[in-house]
Amino acid sequence: MRCVDVLIIGAGLSGVIAGRRLLDAHKTIQLVEKSTSIGGRLANKRFDGAFFDTGAQFFTAKDPVFQNFVSDWVSSGIVKEWYSDYPGALSKHPRYRGSPAMNTIAKNIATRLPIKFKTKALRISNEGKIWKTSFSNDEELTSKAILITAPVPQAIEIINDSNVVLDKSVKKRLSEISYESCYAIMATLEKPSKIPSPGSISITGDIISWISDNQQKGISQIPSITIHSNLDYAQFKSAEIKNLDQSIIKSAEKYTQTKVKSYQTHFWRYSKPLERDPQSFIEANTNTSLPPIFLAGDAMAGPRVEGAFLSGFYVADAIANNLR
Repeated sequence: MRCVDVLIIGAGLSGVIAGRRLLDAHKTIQLVEKSTSIGGRLANKRFDGAFFDTGAQFFTAKDPVFQNFVSDWVSSGIVKEWYSDYPGALSKHPRYRGSPAMNTIAKNIATRLPIKFKTKALRISNEGKIWKTSFSNDEELTSKAILITAPVPQAIEIINDSNVVLDKSVKKRLSEISYESCYAIMATLEKPSKIPSPGSISITGDIISWISDNQQKGISQIPSITIHSNLDYAQFKSAEIKNLDQSIIKSAEKYTQTKVKSYQTHFWRYSKPLERDPQSFIEANTNTSLPPIFLAGDAMAGPRVEGAFLSGFYVADAIANNLR
C-alpha cells in the first residue's frame, strides 16, 4: 500500500494551493476529489455556444500575500481585471476574473499535482504513526498527515464515520460554522441584455441576489447570464420544492429586458460560510498522540476566493513544519 506524507481531501482552491506549497516543500502528496473537476466553486459550464462561471463570479485581493500571486496571474494572462468602480460600489478594490474563466486559476495552480477524480474519502483509521484512508473506489492509501478542505459538514461526516475523536474545543469551533446555499441558473438570451456596464447587478429585496452578463464580462461571445438566488430561494430548492425555475427567470428578465432562450441549473449547498472560524485553518487533534488532521477552506480564513486561497496557503506551511 502506497504511503505519502500528506493526503489532501478536496481539490478546490484551498486544496490545490496547499498541494502546490507542500510539493514545493518536498513533501509527497496525493489529492482526491469526489467530483470530476478541480476548483470547487471556481466552476464553469458551457452549453449552446455560451460560456458561464457558475460559482464565484469574481474576486478581490486585499492581503499582500494574495496580491503578489494575483499580480503574477495578471502578468501571465490567466487573470484579468473585470472592473474596479461602478455606481453604488461599496469598495474600490479591483474585481478580477479568471481568463477565460474562474476555473483557469485552479487549473494553473494544479499543474502536475497528483489528483484522483471521482474518488470519495469514506473512512480514516489509525495505524500507529500513520493514517489509512479508504475510498469509494475500494482503494486505500496511508499518509503521515491528512488535510480536509471539503466544506465543514462533509469533513465532519468523514471524521464521524471514522470514529476519530476530536478535541472538545475543535468540536465547538466546527459546530459554530454554518453555510448559506445558492441556486444558480445559467441562461442564454435572445439578444444582448440591458444590464448596465460593467455587466453585473447586485440585488436586494428580490428572489435573486446577483446577475452577471457573461458577454460584457468577456467570457462568452453569446448573450448569456449567470443568476444567483437569494438565500430564501435556495432554501426552497434545498427542501426540494420543485418548479421554481420560472420564477427566478421571470425576475431576471426584468433586469435583462430580453427573453431567456435556454438554461441549466446548479445547486450550491455550501455556497458561502455564514459563520466562520477566525483562524486560517484548524488542527483537529492537537491534544492526542495521533498523526495530525488539519481542516482548511473559506470557512476559516474568509468567505471568498481570497480566503480559500490563504487558508490553503497557511495550512500547508503548518503541515510542512509539523512533518519536519
